[in-house]
Amino acid sequence: MNGAQSIIQFLKDKGVNPAFGYPGGSVIVLYDAIYQMNFPHILTRHEQGAVHAAEGYAKITGKPGVVFATSGPGATNLVTGIADAYLDSVPILAITGAVSRNAIGKDAFQEADITGITQPITKYNYLVMSPEDLIPTLEEAWNLTTEGRPGPVLVNIPKDLFLTEIPERNGKGEGVIIHRPPRKVAANRVPRVYEALRSASKPLLLVGGGVVLSEGGSEALREFAEITGIPVAGTMMAKGVIDERNPQYLGMVGMHGIPQANTAIGRCDLLLAVGCRFSDRIIGNPEKYTQGIKRTIIHVDIDPAEIGKNIRPDIEIEDDACNFFRCMIEQLPTDDFGALWADWKSELIQKAERYAKICKKLHDLDDRLLPEAVIHAVSEAYRGENPILVTDVGQQQIFAAQHFVVESNRSFLTSGGLGTMGTGLPYAIGAAIAAPDRPVVLFVGDGGLQMTIQELGPLKSLGLNVKVVICDNQQLGMVRQWQELFYGKRYSQTILDNNPNFIQIADAYGLKGGRATCAGELMAEIEKMRETKEPYVLHVMLDVKELVYPMIPAGKNPEDMMMPGM
Repeated sequence: MNGAQSIIQFLKDKGVNPAFGYPGGSVIVLYDAIYQMNFPHILTRHEQGAVHAAEGYAKITGKPGVVFATSGPGATNLVTGIADAYLDSVPILAITGAVSRNAIGKDAFQEADITGITQPITKYNYLVMSPEDLIPTLEEAWNLTTEGRPGPVLVNIPKDLFLTEIPERNGKGEGVIIHRPPRKVAANRVPRVYEALRSASKPLLLVGGGVVLSEGGSEALREFAEITGIPVAGTMMAKGVIDERNPQYLGMVGMHGIPQANTAIGRCDLLLAVGCRFSDRIIGNPEKYTQGIKRTIIHVDIDPAEIGKNIRPDIEIEDDACNFFRCMIEQLPTDDFGALWADWKSELIQKAERYAKICKKLHDLDDRLLPEAVIHAVSEAYRGENPILVTDVGQQQIFAAQHFVVESNRSFLTSGGLGTMGTGLPYAIGAAIAAPDRPVVLFVGDGGLQMTIQELGPLKSLGLNVKVVICDNQQLGMVRQWQELFYGKRYSQTILDNNPNFIQIADAYGLKGGRATCAGELMAEIEKMRETKEPYVLHVMLDVKELVYPMIPAGKNPEDMMMPGM
């Protein structure tokens, strides 16, 4: 087989179904192989849409999302999605075309050094220069996407190699061999962890996206939390890893975290952090956080580069989240931790009850159409159906994370580390392809939607069960909120007072949809949305003045939380 056929056969053997991409000159032979070999492929309307859709697929399945792009602008259009996947630990295999080997470095048509460009935002990347290296490189790249901490890997292939005969290989590749010092694994350090827990009166278990990614991590977490009774909080990327209605679960921590969760991370005397990286959205001022309160910090992560990068722990454990919790369960002592932490848990419960009363008022739907009430109404409509929640980036992202109940692990998709506007719609496409039997509910702002609105095209052609809820406040809401609170209400370039008629655009793509401007219209539209298994676009005109609370100003810590009524 030639190079293109060998690549497609390799992906078929790996069970890839489908890949995402957009054709071009350097990959035309690859796309000819896709046609001739009947390989499943989703044509998006932009390469950025393709890589974000591959992310959505990977986030739901845990398998590598595969994306193709041509050389030059095709490859560079993948950069934002690759960076997004890198920060959120999403396994992506990006296969890009390059100019012919004899033209590399000569500024040929559509030449760009994509391996150099993406070096800081990939786990590894390759430029294949010989036929003998093609399949071994793909094998190594495939394994790297999910080995250890998942992430994106890019393979750049000159277009003449797509036509070159590729030598057959006997047997399968051996995969990746990584040489590094032995891990400080959980089994050896569990006694120290329990010794610290025994001395703590106000402990908190903080879980991050690493627990979501860990196979069996969610189940092991729930078992450990239940038998110890330790209060649990999560980062936004951990939403759904534990039942949000579990009384031990305090909610999301961080800049827009839930009050009782932020109180706990601010006042705890022991912080057991598993699978999180202490980003500035969680701890705004690391130096201040480690001062004042005598606090033991235990950090568990599969990636040693994250341990001690932002917060210096007292106990560090380099291990998979599931293995850590299993080791803790296997070595469980006889201590009555519930009695030891009773006063602390009671204090947090009282805080949670006060916040629940605030939420009850926010969830009362009226014609103002507060975003909290709108999202709660949609959440209640899909309760029990195990929906996949997808958000774009902005105010609707935070409101959804706060007020939409996610019922299972790997059911919440959002751009966390990079905060990429425009991810929502293609994420939802990838998620719906990965889980065709489940409803996918997307909340997207009027600003974010217009960044990738062309992806309504594949949404229609594929007939996916995606519900697009456009949260329209006629502004770039999150930036405007900062301008209101910290920049003297100088609304510089954040007002979107000439938005298009989104329902007419949906209709132009052949999609069903409707608009809601009051409570009655909203409930009627939600019912229509639920009745159809096809895509549906619901355009909701929100109260333009509502701000996201709680809020911790940038560079501040939980004790600086702003929350009216608390």
